[in-house]
Amino acid sequence: MQLATPSSETLTQPDSDLDSTDPRDCAHIVDQRDPANDVTAAVVEGREVTALCGYRWIPYRQPQGRPVCETCVEVYGRIQSGG
Repeated sequence: MQLATPSSETLTQPDSDLDSTDPRDCAHIVDQRDPANDVTAAVVEGREVTALCGYRWIPYRQPQGRPVCETCVEVYGRIQSGG
């Protein structure tokens, strides 16, 4: 992608990959009995949680605006359908 500046210079920037597979860039569904309370406790206590896809991390920021992990969605769908 190229951006023109007022001085007629051209800046080149790499195209961003919107379908990022990096788990750090996704919002995950947490594998806990009561996800809201467990994530909140994990944030306060600084402890790790596990997503349905198996990704483990210490939550510290809001998931809003991030793409949802497709693997978590698939696993959640299987759990909801009893399979």
